[in-house]
Amino acid sequence: MKKRTYIYRGFERFWHWSQALLIFFLALTGFEIHGTFSVFGFENVVRWHDIAAWAFLVLIVFAIFWHFVTGEWKQYIPTTKFIKAQISYYITGIFKGAPHPTHKTIYNKFNPLQRIIYLGLKLLVIPVQVLTGFIYMFYIYPNNPVNVSGLSVIALIHTFGAFTLLAFVIAHVYLTTTGDTPLSSIKAMLTGWEVVDVDEKEERTKHLQHAVDESAAGYYRIDKEGNIIDVNEAWLKMFKCKDRSKVIGKHYSFTRDKKNLKELDDLVKRVLNGEVITGLPATRQCMDGSKGKHLLSANPVIEEGEITGMEGFILDISETEELTEHMYYAVRNSGAGYYRLNEEGIITDVNEAWLELYKYDNKEEVIGKHYTITRRPTEVGQLEDTFKKVMNGETLSGKLAIRRCKDGSVGKHILSADPIFIGNKIVGMEGFILDISEIDIDKEE
Repeated sequence: MKKRTYIYRGFERFWHWSQALLIFFLALTGFEIHGTFSVFGFENVVRWHDIAAWAFLVLIVFAIFWHFVTGEWKQYIPTTKFIKAQISYYITGIFKGAPHPTHKTIYNKFNPLQRIIYLGLKLLVIPVQVLTGFIYMFYIYPNNPVNVSGLSVIALIHTFGAFTLLAFVIAHVYLTTTGDTPLSSIKAMLTGWEVVDVDEKEERTKHLQHAVDESAAGYYRIDKEGNIIDVNEAWLKMFKCKDRSKVIGKHYSFTRDKKNLKELDDLVKRVLNGEVITGLPATRQCMDGSKGKHLLSANPVIEEGEITGMEGFILDISETEELTEHMYYAVRNSGAGYYRLNEEGIITDVNEAWLELYKYDNKEEVIGKHYTITRRPTEVGQLEDTFKKVMNGETLSGKLAIRRCKDGSVGKHILSADPIFIGNKIVGMEGFILDISEIDIDKEE
């Protein structure tokens, strides 16, 4: 499966092309200084080479800062995973039309060989070039501030580094032509967008994980002893906790007051015995002593055939004041349905619970369709307003909605909706829905 994906950010593209131009210019002027040819004249070429060297150093400083601020430095951490497959691909596979052994994403841009080569350039070749270049520069200035006996060794090292960089650039340019088209990789570095191979199952898992991390729906996971081992930011916000370390490793009992703890204990026992709980109303005890209300889903965590814990989602219903008490006693049998839309409102992913709520048999019936299929004509305008708000950066939680199912029937749910960011750009909307069809509501989105 191929997908157009945003891979290269704005500064990354600027840095890449600026670095390429400076390396070419430094090579051109450097080889003239070396006596290989004459274009600018010796005095002029030395001055231009020095100016380019200072510009290159400034670019390096900004690039280092950007890499550490954005976390992009992690892209260069070497790995041996798939390295044999990558070598085999470059030696023979590339000529046989073999699939690429690794998938490029914004979080994993480089294959194992690229990581090693780029790290070597950044930590060895470029620093050596900068160091030997500045020894050259300051050695010829008055009073010889760099105390070295001669430049013959420095010249050899600097020249060898120049040839190494030149060889890298030639190989790099050649490999850019091995994409889907000869210019596709170059176009990607100009626009930031590249058509890449993606694993469909892996892509869905990644989307769901992102939704869990960023959603207004609170995610939690506890082990078999009842200790909390993971929560997302939305869960922390609902429980009014700013420090994750105050939660991780603690028993779930602190999330309820004494009055409601037995109910939670019974629920945990049922789930650890294999039962799935969906859409259960609950009252939580927040870290500041206040209380809130939410809908809860809970599933057993099964690893290697054994139940090792429990996980699920909570959706806040504290702000739906007119309906809260009704919900608290009436909501039953709901499922956490996940959905994802692109910026045009096209459905790109849903999970099994979503399909069940909308009474579809498989994903092929909805993937690629516009979200308007999920509403009756009278409710489409309200959903469009919700979509516009989210595409403008709003996060919505606890919204009440009426859905149109495949068979023409209707159902009611409460939903969360979050913008999907790639870089600084909003490229879609995703979230969760919990069924509340048993409740008589008059409010919608």
